[in-house]
Amino acid sequence: MKSRWFKCILYLAGVLFLLIIAATVQKHRADARFFDDYEPGLPCGEGIVSDEIMDDTKEIYGQKQIRRYRRIEYTIQARPGERIPCMLALPPDPKERCPAVLLLHGSHQEKEFLDKVAAPFTRAGFAMTCFDQHMRGERRVQGKIQGIFAYRERSWKTVNDARRVLDYLETRKDIDGDRLYLVGASYGAITGCTVVARDKRLKAAVLVVGGGNLRTLVQAPAVKEYLPPWARFLASPMIACLMRPAEPTLYASQTSPVPVLMQNGDQDTVVTPASGKALYHTLGDPKEIRWYPCDHPGLREQDQPVVLQILDEGLTWLAERDAENRGILETPGELQ
Repeated sequence: MKSRWFKCILYLAGVLFLLIIAATVQKHRADARFFDDYEPGLPCGEGIVSDEIMDDTKEIYGQKQIRRYRRIEYTIQARPGERIPCMLALPPDPKERCPAVLLLHGSHQEKEFLDKVAAPFTRAGFAMTCFDQHMRGERRVQGKIQGIFAYRERSWKTVNDARRVLDYLETRKDIDGDRLYLVGASYGAITGCTVVARDKRLKAAVLVVGGGNLRTLVQAPAVKEYLPPWARFLASPMIACLMRPAEPTLYASQTSPVPVLMQNGDQDTVVTPASGKALYHTLGDPKEIRWYPCDHPGLREQDQPVVLQILDEGLTWLAERDAENRGILETPGELQ
């Protein structure tokens, strides 16, 4: 009798071992193909949802700002059967083709985040576009179990969808496809680093409160507050395993020769200074990091003036990079 039980235990252990090996092999293959979904030759299939002029005054980060730009809501095809809801802000009276900024929003934001930051950019002559990332806005996912798997999907989809939006910008007659830039905020900065590494159409990038080393990110004080003790113990190895191919430090060295500016808070409790430094040290050259006396933007009302400073300095830095690019490019043709 004992011999039969022993054989059963050995059999089950063998089956379990084979399942673990099979799952490991399958994950390795999936990780190797993590970003393979991008299809540059796929037609964008633009669909205009709305086209209006924004002309108002709104309080943004504690300061009243005039918003005057043409705002277009549109969709494009990400992959067969899946569309990306997007928003585009254009200077209202462009005299030539505009440089364009691809804005990648944070983990809990939507494409409407564009309305919060676009006005200074359009005044400076930039167009700006933002899209709903997977799991956000019009692309929300229902159910907790689905959400776990969707979060892994979100990483590669954000990178590949960003590249599809760049494809679309190149088709527009009012956009200068040789002057494309990226601004990423928080999660958008983390994934934005990988976009820059994989797509050299971008001429410069600003990564706002971005970081690397997923284990460090999971252990951030603000993150740990939402996790019970047992989850804190498991979160780090689970995230490191499940999200391994999304780790930005794996690709950061490949951002070269695109110039990158990082802007981080020295009191950040979400993307800690240690995480910011981990990403910065692995970035390719040229690169620069600036530190600001603030927590993660949006967590403390007292930080609003610093957030405005971050936006202003990021825009100034981008305008300087764009001036360099204008100097080596041909004069843009007339708008059609």
